[in-house]
Amino acid sequence: MAKILVLENDAGNANVLHLELTEQLHQVKTISDAALLKKTIDQFQPELIVMDILLDQCDGRQLCFDLKRSVKTAHIPILLITAMLESQIYTVPIVADKVMLKPFDYDELARTVNSLLATS
Repeated sequence: MAKILVLENDAGNANVLHLELTEQLHQVKTISDAALLKKTIDQFQPELIVMDILLDQCDGRQLCFDLKRSVKTAHIPILLITAMLESQIYTVPIVADKVMLKPFDYDELARTVNSLLATS
């Protein structure tokens, strides 16, 4: 069981991710506001972050870049998820450990999460 932080501003998507990851026996903390990300990381100490790219107030790619640049959080694997077209995703440099397109298969999510946790 791992501690997974989900940053997703769409309540429906957040609930589905929470349910799927909880069913995989992970401890899941879900937030919808990017402003809470660093504080939540400090308090929750996640082993993996699952984050949407298109957030209300910011771009998940930039948040990911900031986290990977910090000595304090660089070690945490990050899975970016998005409904963007694949051609749009890479218009900004990506430093995430993995990117998944929505809608995604739940088995693929489980495999990806397990793979990222195994390499961390």
